[in-house]
Amino acid sequence: MEEIKKTEERKDKMMVIAIAGLSVILVALFIFFMMERAENKKHVEAIRQEKELLQQELTELSHNYDDLKTNNDTLNDRLLKEQEKIATLIEKMKKFRDNSYAEINRYKKEVGTLKTVLRSYVVQIDSLNQLNRKLAQENTEVRKQMSWVRERNQKLENAQKDMKEVIARASALRVENLTVYPVNKNDNEVNWKKCFNLKAEFAIAKNITTKRGERTVYLRLKRPDDKVIAFSEKSFFKYQNVSLTYSAKRVITYEGERLEMAIYWPNDGSLVKGKYTAELFCDNEMIGSTEFLLK
Repeated sequence: MEEIKKTEERKDKMMVIAIAGLSVILVALFIFFMMERAENKKHVEAIRQEKELLQQELTELSHNYDDLKTNNDTLNDRLLKEQEKIATLIEKMKKFRDNSYAEINRYKKEVGTLKTVLRSYVVQIDSLNQLNRKLAQENTEVRKQMSWVRERNQKLENAQKDMKEVIARASALRVENLTVYPVNKNDNEVNWKKCFNLKAEFAIAKNITTKRGERTVYLRLKRPDDKVIAFSEKSFFKYQNVSLTYSAKRVITYEGERLEMAIYWPNDGSLVKGKYTAELFCDNEMIGSTEFLLK
């Protein structure tokens, strides 16, 4: 009898332990469920905030396209198509699932692409506007290239659909502060009779639209008698489908930022007293010119 009683007590204890263990598991599961639920809410809220931010960015992008103005019909058509893409994307975002990181990342990528395209159009339009203003100004460079400028300006006014020509003009390198003077072996400025080298010193202006990388800059020197000083009998380069003689050249690496440099012409004894002309060429364009006096 005593043995049966002890057995029943042991069973009762085991039952209590089992119930207690089960209770602990249920409490743990409940806590885990609440934590998971809270984490999921944070997850959804974070995606919702990113969605709102992307929608705001898309709205701003659309407004930015509204602000872009150009007289070019082809470019206007392209701008309209980009605005239609933005409107379509805004409608899609209204329907996407708030718990999908993959989808929100896909929209981020699309918005990033739209921003990149917008920046490219801003650069094109800004370059076009700057070019039109430059062509309208009367300056030394325009006067020296008046025939070329009139032809190009006429094309821009009457056939602005040809965007390739406009972009090529905007991406051409431009030279600032071109000066030429005689120097000795120590690179000090001297009288022309003591000249060891003629030094052409200048800076290539910053241009974010041009291609990056290696290119060759040619220096062409004209004496007072209009004779071009040649580096050698075979020193020719192509310019506007014509072979021109160059006096010196230099290979550079251009990364779009302002670049200060110099090109040296070694004196071969052909210098004479008088007014000279120096011209710089690169990428099939004349990028700078000046006159200097040896006296």
